Amino acid sequence: MNIGKESEYVEFKESTAEIDRALEAIAAMLNKNGRGTLYFGVKNNGDVVGQVVGDSTLNQLSQSIAGNIRPLCYYTVSEKKLPDGKSMIEVQFSGNRSPYSAKGRYFLRNHDENRQMDNDMLRHYYLSQRSDYSEWEKADSGRPVTDIDEQQLQAYVVRGNEKGRLALEYSTREKVLGKLGLLYSEINLNNAGNVLFSREKPVRLKLVKFASDTRLTILDLQLFEGNVFECIQKEMDYLSSNINWNLKMTGDVRRTEEPEIPLEAAREIIVNAFSHGDYNANTDFEMAIYSDRVSIYSPGAFPKPYTPEDFAEKGLEPIPLNVTISDILFRDGTIEQISTGFERTFEVCSRQKVDYDYTETPDGFRFTFYRKVTTQTKAQASGEKVESFIREHPTASVVEVADALKISTRTVQRYLKKLKEAGRLIQQEAEGVKVWVLTD
Repeated sequence: MNIGKESEYVEFKESTAEIDRALEAIAAMLNKNGRGTLYFGVKNNGDVVGQVVGDSTLNQLSQSIAGNIRPLCYYTVSEKKLPDGKSMIEVQFSGNRSPYSAKGRYFLRNHDENRQMDNDMLRHYYLSQRSDYSEWEKADSGRPVTDIDEQQLQAYVVRGNEKGRLALEYSTREKVLGKLGLLYSEINLNNAGNVLFSREKPVRLKLVKFASDTRLTILDLQLFEGNVFECIQKEMDYLSSNINWNLKMTGDVRRTEEPEIPLEAAREIIVNAFSHGDYNANTDFEMAIYSDRVSIYSPGAFPKPYTPEDFAEKGLEPIPLNVTISDILFRDGTIEQISTGFERTFEVCSRQKVDYDYTETPDGFRFTFYRKVTTQTKAQASGEKVESFIREHPTASVVEVADALKISTRTVQRYLKKLKEAGRLIQQEAEGVKVWVLTD
């Protein structure tokens, strides 16, 4: 029996033993077309050879897709029984959050082949696919100019002039808003103007404190509504009130209190969340305080294919998703310097020995600061688990370590980098197999 030819939308694999190549095909088709179909038990020429489907086959295949395709895509895995008694597995998948990766690598479909993208290809692909929220910012909010908090707008102009980033004399609210690009018409605010300066509570922020390191017991829950400036201040106040402050002696015998999480770093992440957030998302901005960590969540994706380290260490140009909102936050000093927020965050955390992590979720971006609750933070414990695991499984890949320990691949990569920099870890290759070698 023959079921046709491979194409930009269809891929054949003889068996699930070819799972790595299959994952590459899934990522490649998602990046090219946003959808595709993959069959196991079929030769490249379309001849069906059959696939043994045991009790756990479909479940293991589903887990492999979920664990290795990033970001998550929609997919179904099913057994197809044929008239001749043979079986094959059909995987249908789709997604609109490209670029997608398979085990950390990016691919693009070209006819019936999967081509790995290098950095230049990936950058060009991202720019060709890039979308931002600038059109939404300019659109009519349906809210009148009279909704704005004029006192807040006047204070903003003062701060901007003092920073030297505005040369603006306050006359009327309409003229000021017009010069700032926050009007849709003579009487209505655009969306950016509404979320920035409205008194009518346009932005939702969830603030929650848990009793432990899980979400089982809630100690405090607040749903705050306000504009962007009010939400930033509210989030900072909530953090300051719900973390520990440590007494510190200075050189001149004075006593000062130092927060367990550097507020300067936290503010950078909070402001970044509102600068890049998707204000039309189904989820709210959120701060969650646990016994061992503080997480800051922003709806909306991080600019792909980059990571915070790319902006902190490589000096990349900024990619604001909300162009107008980012500009307004920059002009009064709320953002000190566009694209350097992660660099300052990482530097402060390193200086004060505060561990951090970040991850993309299906709906947004989450940054986590680990609290110094005990002599060993949870993040440090994760580092020790990574070290122990690769000692026992020296051929394990980064993805395999992350899956086994239930942590992100970025967390694994960061701890491996620390071990390498300390001269305690090298990776050797023998007969095509990469092996981790630890020194005590």
